[in-house]
Amino acid sequence: MYYLNILKEQIKLSFMSVAIFRANFILMLLQSITNSVLGILCVEFIYIHVDSIAGWSQNEMIILYCTSIIVNQIYRGLINPNHMRFIGSISSGGFDRMLVKPVNVIFQINTSSIDYSSLLSLIAPLVVMCLKINALDISITGFNVLLFLIFLANAVIILTSFMMLLYSLAFKYIKVHGLTGIYFILMSMSEKPKEIFSYKEVMYAFVFLIPSVPLANVPASLLLNKGNIPGMIAAAVSGMLFFLLSAVAIKKGIRKYSSASS
Repeated sequence: MYYLNILKEQIKLSFMSVAIFRANFILMLLQSITNSVLGILCVEFIYIHVDSIAGWSQNEMIILYCTSIIVNQIYRGLINPNHMRFIGSISSGGFDRMLVKPVNVIFQINTSSIDYSSLLSLIAPLVVMCLKINALDISITGFNVLLFLIFLANAVIILTSFMMLLYSLAFKYIKVHGLTGIYFILMSMSEKPKEIFSYKEVMYAFVFLIPSVPLANVPASLLLNKGNIPGMIAAAVSGMLFFLLSAVAIKKGIRKYSSASS
């Protein structure tokens, strides 16, 4: 209940910030929606020349792409602003304040600011996804939707944990903003069907080393009745593995952290 109350206050403060900078909010919202629509159109253009890619039809590929966008925008809306604040706080000394607060440090690293423009831009891919699902000649049950939502949440956990693991290097190497490039590579790979990998070893490398496959492939496959139990297990293990690794990395980093006041 204590942490829920903190989240409520953070939501209120973020909304107040949006109310003050309305023009910036509208511009960021338009930019996010435009990027989503352009990406979907690129997929449509590709399918003018081909019937399927790695066994994925046009509508299925767009659903996969929209799933990747949804995971991306949830991360950008809820987590990314706080990760950027975390990186900056280590060099500026603001991290000292996190350490003295009676709140779990990992909770503070991942929560506080909310980017409402990124969250509202989820509407475009969600609408497109619903339209494409209706156009498919397959039966999608409530159980499919439930699995999709569970592994969508797992995908957000994986992405959050993986980026937090990378950003934990800020305790040792202050300037780690260049690592955001890995984030864009990760999201770009997540838009591709896992079937494009000729060897299972390569595919599993993108599950347990650079976790792009679980971000969109697993939830989209489960929604489209293309998923399987081994894929679900691998995605769940990947989520737990990266969460534990990131938590350990943060704790080790804190022990090495030199206070700005020292």
